[in-house]
Amino acid sequence: MWRSWLVTVVLVGVVIHAPDHAEATPSPQQAQPAATKHADAGTSEARPTAAAPPLTRYGVITSTQGSAVADDPASYIRLYNQNRARYGGPLGIRLFSAGRIPLPGDDSMAGALLTWAAAAHPDEPLTVSHKTRDDARLVKLLDWVHAKKRKLSVIYFHEVQDNWFKHRDQRATPAAYNETYRAYRRIIEAHPARDRVTLEKNLMWYWQHYNAKRQGGDWRLFVEANDPADLVSWDTYVFPGMPTAQRRYSTPDEFFRYARDVWRERSLPWAVGEIGSTVQDGVGAERDWDRDGKLFAAWVKRIATAAGNPAAIGAGYRGMPPARFVKWWAAPDRNNADQSLEQVPAAVTSYRELVRTAPVR
Repeated sequence: MWRSWLVTVVLVGVVIHAPDHAEATPSPQQAQPAATKHADAGTSEARPTAAAPPLTRYGVITSTQGSAVADDPASYIRLYNQNRARYGGPLGIRLFSAGRIPLPGDDSMAGALLTWAAAAHPDEPLTVSHKTRDDARLVKLLDWVHAKKRKLSVIYFHEVQDNWFKHRDQRATPAAYNETYRAYRRIIEAHPARDRVTLEKNLMWYWQHYNAKRQGGDWRLFVEANDPADLVSWDTYVFPGMPTAQRRYSTPDEFFRYARDVWRERSLPWAVGEIGSTVQDGVGAERDWDRDGKLFAAWVKRIATAAGNPAAIGAGYRGMPPARFVKWWAAPDRNNADQSLEQVPAAVTSYRELVRTAPVR
């Protein structure tokens, strides 16, 4: 989701069933990746493994984005508590910064919430996304993670493509982006907290699908051979106007084909960093072809199941491992169009069961 700065929370569960209509295909436990990443920085090798990949974990991202809520710690905590009551827990805390990596106790909202998380929720895994490289602050954050025994995912420039190819942010050139990830990998590997840290790249599905061919920004510019990242997540949205024109919500193949290509060509695990859609119930500018939300609720189940069992999408996905996680956006987009599961109670009910089955550890 496009934003200049905000804070989010992730709530996690696990998918356990393939679609009723799917052909006989390997289960998520049976599907194996084509290659396994080494622990050392940025190398990979193709080799068989007897271990099953992890089940997909499903989350709901609570955000302070939108005009209806203040972008401050108190609002964030209130929304966090609402989602915890709605979906269960524990929750994973996700923080965004338009500048440097936040640190506990600094003068930013994210820093304040790191302090809050340490005191109130010591078992919560953290995701920190930022846009200004700072090797020294990364070391300080890793020191804190090690001392507090936290789990941490680090993202540099989430949805990076438009930051360079549209906005020309020099911090987001492919060269600067990839060099930052190589440097961060070296820092993480040398730190005693390395087993608690995931280095995550995050790309924008909308840009790849609609803009890359005519404006540049193909994913291959941002994901290297022998890439130092641990995984690549994709933000996938059915933005207002798209389903109206298509008269349907997006298919699993439309959303996941680029993650498949990254897995095939770079041997990197994949995930869905954000996902959402406005229900086509006639509200606002949207067409009235899903008035009761039944199509939306069915689509949520279909997408969630496909992420956990990509082979069910079709022959082109055979052997692809399940997504590491899927995180549903529970807030408006930047134009205040609701993208959340809360639009349809049946969607919340089915998704809550995934959370109940296996909350984040």
